[in-house]
Amino acid sequence: MKNLVKSGTMAILSSLPFVFIIFITPVPVFAAEAPAAAHNESIVEEIIVTSPFGGRAADTALPISVLSGEELREKVTNSLGDTLKNEIGIANGSFGPGVGQPIIRGQTGNRVSVLQNGVGVSDASNISPDHANGVEAVFAERLEVIRGPATLLYGNGAIGGVVNVIDNRIPERLVEKTGFVIDQSHNSVNDQDKTVLKLDAAAGNFGFHLDAFHRESNNVEVDGFAIDEAAVEVLEALAASQAGEEPEAESEDEFENNTRGFIGNSDAKGEGVTGGFSYVTDKGFFGFSISELENDYGLPPGAHGGHDEEAEAEEEEEEVEFVRIDMDQTRYDFKGMLRFADSWIDNIKGSIGLTDYEHKEIEITADGERMVGTRFENDGLEGRFTLTHAPLGNWSGVWGLQFSDSEFSAIGEEAFIPESDISDLGLFAVERFKRNRFTAELGFRVERNSVDPSGRCDFDGTSTSVSGSLLYELNADSNILFGLARSERAPAVEELFSNISTINCGRFANDEELVLHAATGLIEIGNSDLDQEVSSNIEIGLRKHSGRFTGELSAYYNEIDDYIFLDLADEEFEGQPIANYLARDATFTGIEGRVSFNLLEQPGSNLIFGLFGDLVRADFDSGGDVPRIPPAKFGAELRYFANAWSAHLHVTRVQKQDNVGNLELKTDGYTQLALYADYHMPLGSSSDLTFYLRGDNLLDEEIRNHASFLKNFAPEPGRSVSLGIRFTY
Repeated sequence: MKNLVKSGTMAILSSLPFVFIIFITPVPVFAAEAPAAAHNESIVEEIIVTSPFGGRAADTALPISVLSGEELREKVTNSLGDTLKNEIGIANGSFGPGVGQPIIRGQTGNRVSVLQNGVGVSDASNISPDHANGVEAVFAERLEVIRGPATLLYGNGAIGGVVNVIDNRIPERLVEKTGFVIDQSHNSVNDQDKTVLKLDAAAGNFGFHLDAFHRESNNVEVDGFAIDEAAVEVLEALAASQAGEEPEAESEDEFENNTRGFIGNSDAKGEGVTGGFSYVTDKGFFGFSISELENDYGLPPGAHGGHDEEAEAEEEEEEVEFVRIDMDQTRYDFKGMLRFADSWIDNIKGSIGLTDYEHKEIEITADGERMVGTRFENDGLEGRFTLTHAPLGNWSGVWGLQFSDSEFSAIGEEAFIPESDISDLGLFAVERFKRNRFTAELGFRVERNSVDPSGRCDFDGTSTSVSGSLLYELNADSNILFGLARSERAPAVEELFSNISTINCGRFANDEELVLHAATGLIEIGNSDLDQEVSSNIEIGLRKHSGRFTGELSAYYNEIDDYIFLDLADEEFEGQPIANYLARDATFTGIEGRVSFNLLEQPGSNLIFGLFGDLVRADFDSGGDVPRIPPAKFGAELRYFANAWSAHLHVTRVQKQDNVGNLELKTDGYTQLALYADYHMPLGSSSDLTFYLRGDNLLDEEIRNHASFLKNFAPEPGRSVSLGIRFTY
């Protein structure tokens, strides 16, 4: 830790001149704290749920981003990654239009925990980049993101950060009057029609919630060809050269599924419904909810290779043309809280989620025949209980227990991971000391992690995490944060046991048993000897949270010992490259900031200008770059709020990325221009009709997302215009 502090401090200090210049510049982003009339819900800063002590975002010792209210409704899309991609420190790990995983400070997958109301989501999104999250942003009342390690609070998968999707499915308080929302929209880029319904009501001590959505879309339009044929050929030649082979001659039908002006097989359909209720008193609440979610989306041509070599050898068997994913999830949630009076216990909270998840990968042949290639299932139980003790002098604290248990299985042609029982049990505590201008937080977590693939080999390990932070109030509207954290992450099931024999705990003796992971185009070989990753993080942050000028800046340095990654081997099997899960030390460094300035403030209107940007570098200590790290981005925005309408112009410049990993090509930069406007029409004293317009990628640029496995097969959507109408009662 001493070496970390020294090296991390030097790295951060070298960036501070840049940080300081941005922060003192009297221009900025994102501070829509003062819209008037129809937009006044942004004026009150809400309590941060994803924090042990609640409070405002500015008063927490964590780097937290929050989307709620009008801002969330403006930015929400069909995936978490796409919804959050313009927030500082966050990018979108897309896999075609149907999938968007959040990337936080260069880390994603099993290093980012996706929660629903503070409880983990049991799906298959971390297993493969083509699997969508089993949670819908469209139902969220707010999205909270912890940028940086949050293993103390949320466990093994939070070494990179947390995304908490907070909705009102189990009401914690009673509404004064029934509220109803219906939202209907249409998007030009894929002819998507989307309908969203929400209802909140109360009767006596009972609160009720109901929501539902339906969306359906055609293929996504793009500028130019979907497949970058030149880039694919360069990669194929590079892979052959690395394996010591001659590049194969280009076949006439290699790009026969390439399309111009749209992405083939990118149409999608999704629907879901949630119902919940709770019993609420002055002493607390207890409630239950049930939800159903279905998602059907296609994977772009070239994104998912075929699996059945025997079928390919038989002329009478037709080759797979397209692959679609059909996801079905049922989730049950229980949640409660009990407050205590005149006791050393302030309150006890508990949440339990049970998930029945399944998705089928449907392979479609040229004559339209449909067959299930692989079926993924994950039945999981997640629980979290916390006890908040009453203040003891200047000390307050939260102690907790968290557990999860899931049964994961993959059956079919892409079953490269054995059926496994996965369980975690963690104990944690966070204590806060507050006196005058100083706030200090200390915390620890001990967690037992187990992966049992029903064979002779398994994984059992104990991970330990500790952290400390200091928040100092410079004055009434600004503070500075200094934080240290040491977090551990146990390896995931795919890292341990992909294409591993559960009899001898090593690679299959017969290569004929190896299974291709078609989404990555690799035969992935796990490593049952992997140990925990150890992340040591140092961060300095500066915030100004009120006044005409607001903003935040952070610089961080993160050393990860035994960083687990896929390393391409100098070998192939039946033309498919082989990659091994290995562990090497890596270092992540970054800087992120946003500032905003209220240019015009008068009764009934506000004009706010902002700037923002972030940058992350990730290198292996032994040399080379970590692959698929999002490039730097920076931009500006202008927001205008009036009594009945608002407008927002947003421009983002994403830089080229030339710090690339093995078998990874450089990616050109691009400029994103977006526009949003809405108009509120009151209908009586308790109803409101809102018309809104949203435009994305208005310059119609060809955008290849560097963080995507599919950047050479499926660009981001072209110019899109969405029109919508929302009725609120």
